[in-house]
Amino acid sequence: MESSSSEREEEAAALRKWFSLQKRFGSWDAMERALKMTKDYLGKIKRGERRAVDPELRAKLFEATGLEVFKPIVGNKSRRSQSKVSQQSQRSKEITEQFEDNPIERATRIKTLLIKLTDELEFFKQKPESVRRTFRKVIPGEDIGYVTTLLRALYDEDQFQRWLLFSNYKLKSKEEKQNVPAGKA
Repeated sequence: MESSSSEREEEAAALRKWFSLQKRFGSWDAMERALKMTKDYLGKIKRGERRAVDPELRAKLFEATGLEVFKPIVGNKSRRSQSKVSQQSQRSKEITEQFEDNPIERATRIKTLLIKLTDELEFFKQKPESVRRTFRKVIPGEDIGYVTTLLRALYDEDQFQRWLLFSNYKLKSKEEKQNVPAGKA
């Protein structure tokens, strides 16, 4: 795939502007480490020397930045792309099973989820009260309490053991998801 200098410059300019406004990464090095990218790859994109064409790395950039210029490059949304999504879901399931008993991998996944959660919550923090009311309607407060209490308990073993004795709560959000009629999820 040939890339024009205007496409490279567009990606570079968008990435530099986004980076200057974001608060998630303290430095380009931190971004490279978090996205597991080589300095050379990200540096060349940042300087407009190359486009982000590697599908996996492009997806990481799009997920991290939300910039339209890093949306996956799709030529033909046919069965092939649907098959790719299905393969990715299968791969995701396999990865989950592979790391089932690996505490480092699980903790790392939770860390990634916390970063994503914080980014999503920032939306509600920035919006008016009416938007936060919607948040409260959609997500049961009990689920929030359960998760925050569990997270706190995990930092103190005695507290965690006491918490285990009294904890038998089932997430309402999980139950709602399981009870959604087919085609509505």
